[in-house]
Amino acid sequence: MRIELPNRDALETVEIPRRNLIAVLRPVDPKPIHDVERETAEGCRAAREACRSARRVLILVNDYTRPTPNAPILATLEPALEDKDVRVLICAGTHRAPTGEEMERVLGRDFLAWHRGSVRAHDAQDRARMFFAGKTRFGNEVRFNRDLLWPDLIIAVNSVEPHYFAGYTGGRKSFLPGVAAYETICHNHEMVTHDRSRPFGLEGNPVHEDMEEAAKMLLRPVFSIQLVLGHDHRPCSVRFGGLEKSFAQAAQDCRVVYALPIEEKADIILSVLLPPYHVNFYQSQRAVEFCRAALARPAVHITVSACPDGVGNDGFIEVFRRCARPEDVLAMPSRPLSANAGSAPRLGWHKSARLARILEHAELYTVVGVEDEVVRAAFMRPFRSIQAALDAALERIGPAARVYVIPDAGAVVPVLPD
Repeated sequence: MRIELPNRDALETVEIPRRNLIAVLRPVDPKPIHDVERETAEGCRAAREACRSARRVLILVNDYTRPTPNAPILATLEPALEDKDVRVLICAGTHRAPTGEEMERVLGRDFLAWHRGSVRAHDAQDRARMFFAGKTRFGNEVRFNRDLLWPDLIIAVNSVEPHYFAGYTGGRKSFLPGVAAYETICHNHEMVTHDRSRPFGLEGNPVHEDMEEAAKMLLRPVFSIQLVLGHDHRPCSVRFGGLEKSFAQAAQDCRVVYALPIEEKADIILSVLLPPYHVNFYQSQRAVEFCRAALARPAVHITVSACPDGVGNDGFIEVFRRCARPEDVLAMPSRPLSANAGSAPRLGWHKSARLARILEHAELYTVVGVEDEVVRAAFMRPFRSIQAALDAALERIGPAARVYVIPDAGAVVPVLPD
């Protein structure tokens, strides 16, 4: 069988023996869960009503790594904000600040022109801008951006997608990690190796529960608008109102859109990441995480990702470079890279620890836009072409290898029967 797959800026035709191919796993047809236009209009009307008694309004939006369609939502809200003091905080977590072009894409040209002087990207490392909100039962000292203390009302616009260790993005994620301090984020991410920290996992997931507790520490009312997007990045669902309820509803919708039932595990999975999930090597690991449960033992996973921004957060590479074998990561404390005992923990261990778990029973091959040396440092095997990676995987597993191909790996989570 021949299939065309994107490899950086071109299409590559890949040949797969029919005897090996189980299936090509494509995203679920993104049918709307409900009347999206009506619900969006109703949600914006409710948000405008919530704004009526507020003088100062803080709007939280996702950064450039998420396809959330903030612009049309903000444009609809704009009339209700004309007589308000408005600030916008981009929930960057530990990501870099957006470029001017990315800022325009996130907010929309007109909205950005109206509010340019009031837009700020969260900087998790800026300790002077943090305040202490409380401590979770997981021992996490929660510090948030001080801008959360300023408004009478917070409007959080977010999209809900599967997340490989928080269960789902969206909802409480606007706050932790979105506008939380670096140390707070690190503490939360130290729980990622827990068995229940997985896509679609909320109950008993300590990462999610820690995030949820942190969000409940907010001192200002929150009006939440949560969208679920299909693989074409068009909304399939809009939920609004209180943060907890709107997130729970959107999470249920998200599973309908992203979960793809399968009947068997595969020896080889070939996953291709499309924009915006292809942005860097760090983000690209979602490809293997999303299909982790579908990998046999032993297995090979092949990640194809252009990585136009290079490595991204390179903390997990630094962790791996200190190890002779992947399993060495799991033997280290989760804060191993601090040169001074009193300095902040380094984010990165959580990513390398997750990958080390996978590397216990699978080999990771890559066709990505970063240097081979970086790939090898993460105990992965680099290839220039998809065909070369697939041929090597078939040779490694053997002629009877069973294969899944996932052409849009950011939009598919294979799910086995319970």
